[in-house]
Amino acid sequence: MKKSITCDYHNLTSFILRVALAVPFLFAAIDATLQPEAWIGFIPLFLRNIIPGALLLGAHALLDFTLAVWLLSGWKTKYAAIFSALNLATIIIVNITALEIIFRDVGLLLAAVALGVLQYKR
Repeated sequence: MKKSITCDYHNLTSFILRVALAVPFLFAAIDATLQPEAWIGFIPLFLRNIIPGALLLGAHALLDFTLAVWLLSGWKTKYAAIFSALNLATIIIVNITALEIIFRDVGLLLAAVALGVLQYKR
């Protein structure tokens, strides 16, 4: 008699999506902290005219780090997915003219939406 190997595809899919989202958030947070001069230019000028760029960049790096840890923790994943999607949608909207940069964010946004849908009833 063969033993059947059961796999909880829902949890596995959730884990894969959480890691797929957390890695870019973590990378962005760390790299923006270590090399702010390489990232400050991604903040639109109109925002830098309102709030100092270094402050915005630091706040966004903290947000990205927090989202990465939250996603990896698996705690209240539905809400982590929603906040991730909102973060990515904001980046896309604010930088809509820079399609050569934000095209990756569109895929990440869809991954965040997929994670949220996956967690909808949980």
